[in-house]
Amino acid sequence: MSEERKSIVAPERVGAIAQVMRTLQLVWRLLNDARVSLFPKLIVPAALVYVISPIDVLPDVILGLGQLDDLGVIALGIALFIEFCPRAIVEEHRRIIAAQAAPPPTESDEVIDGSYRVVDDK
Repeated sequence: MSEERKSIVAPERVGAIAQVMRTLQLVWRLLNDARVSLFPKLIVPAALVYVISPIDVLPDVILGLGQLDDLGVIALGIALFIEFCPRAIVEEHRRIIAAQAAPPPTESDEVIDGSYRVVDDK
């Protein structure tokens, strides 16, 4: 993998589930993008075929290790898919996803800080 590329995990502190959801959203957007060539798009289905196929490096009957093997193949497939996609397209989709997840901007110019006191008429 090249050193210039950003890692899959964003530098901001986000929850693990939110980051997984953003990565899956990025993969979905890249799979549907016509600018991404066919070769990278074949990596994700190949990883899924490995998970579904009865031929495994570690059989699923070995509790824990068989499922961990499948998760590793899926994670590796997603990482390779993102790595082989054109960097400009990946960054464009990351910006769009980040903009959708960001809270809407507030009108901070209209807020006036102040204090008050209650005055009795008596």
